[in-house]
Amino acid sequence: MLLAGVAEATKAPTGNLIFILDGSGSMWGQVEGTAKITIAKDVMSRLINDLPQGLNVGLVAYGHQRKGDCRDVEELVPLSELNKEILIRKIRELNPKGKTPITFSVQKTVEKLNAIGDETTIILVSDGKETCGGDPCALVMELRQSGIRFIMHVIGFDVTDEERSQLECLAEAGGGIYYAAKNAGEFQVAARKAVEETQTVGFLEITALRDGKSLVAHVDVLTPDKKMRVVRAATTTSLDKPVSIRLKPGSYIAQVTDTGLPDKPTVTFSDIEVEQGKTVAKTAEFTASYLKVMATKQGKPFRAHVWVYPEGEKSYLVQKDTGKDQPAVFQLLPGIYDVKVEDFSLPDKPVVNLKAVEIKSGETVEKVAEFVGEGTLSLTALKGGKLFRAHVRVYPEGEKSYLVQKDTGKDQPAVFQLLPGIYDVKVEDFTNRSIQEFKSVIIESGKTKIIEAAF
Repeated sequence: MLLAGVAEATKAPTGNLIFILDGSGSMWGQVEGTAKITIAKDVMSRLINDLPQGLNVGLVAYGHQRKGDCRDVEELVPLSELNKEILIRKIRELNPKGKTPITFSVQKTVEKLNAIGDETTIILVSDGKETCGGDPCALVMELRQSGIRFIMHVIGFDVTDEERSQLECLAEAGGGIYYAAKNAGEFQVAARKAVEETQTVGFLEITALRDGKSLVAHVDVLTPDKKMRVVRAATTTSLDKPVSIRLKPGSYIAQVTDTGLPDKPTVTFSDIEVEQGKTVAKTAEFTASYLKVMATKQGKPFRAHVWVYPEGEKSYLVQKDTGKDQPAVFQLLPGIYDVKVEDFSLPDKPVVNLKAVEIKSGETVEKVAEFVGEGTLSLTALKGGKLFRAHVRVYPEGEKSYLVQKDTGKDQPAVFQLLPGIYDVKVEDFTNRSIQEFKSVIIESGKTKIIEAAF
């Protein structure tokens, strides 16, 4: 019997199964002296007759009503509890006439699944490629990425190499298998295997939560030895729609990674046992805490760079800037961190280090990096008692590498904002390269030091 193996392998079948059948005019073509549509009707009728009870089954056909109509798609039997008599009768009534609107047929079929939520397997039978200008491969990929839960297998019946390429792409995009069938016997085998594939799998459902709210996370399903990744998926942001991963019965490890947190924490589920026809549900729960860092200068907030490091490490985890009047906010896992805050507005870019900042689960830690207020150096270049343009370099006292440089203007000084400290200053006359040096210039917080360089 055609599906003896199917019935045996599915003692307690569950799930949704939809057939999309090719009713285009080319199905009147013959294989070994028999019309392809005749073979398809016979194979599909026996296939339906041997399906085990417990399945929800639907039937869609395209190209069977009107010639030249790219929207000739009909839901012959809505997805519902298996009714063999109705399904077989609808298949027997097919009369091929028109084109091959695969893309539109898939779109109409899959869009209805959005409201169902449960995983659905689609088996598409076609004897050729899309003839209505659509891209079924791209559409299926887009629909699956949108979160609609379906798998698509494809049976290519008496197709050319060119036609096969598109159908193979369609199966791959649908997360399913492509079956080639050149004659009636191969069509029977392909149909049996497609249904067996539908029923000899289980499902792993993963939900990811952060602080009780759903989030998008990466899911990697691995072999027990972690040497091979079986599948990569992503969770959804909908609590009532976990990601459903179709797996063959066996043992697996699942790793769920919260990519929204800077250190990308991972929850690992070991020893997952997937059984035929059953669903294993797992919830990965992440807890985030918060660190708020404010940079102030003389008690007033200002914009600064902030880096967060795992304690004792040299590579930072995440970087943000404070605002002029708001802190830099970091969402972090509980742990201990080092924080570096930099005042990038000053030439020497002073830093305040906050060491061993402990972040506890579910808590918000607030830190203030207090910087010493800078002083001002105002330097005027004079020649013959008149202002002129000169080049000015400021050095930390005793050092050879300058900290910052500016030119005076023809009618204005060179002004520097500097941290309190002692500096050396060099002023150069561009015209004759003469230089004046000012040693051990003291800059005090909140005060202005005025220097006149007379040439």
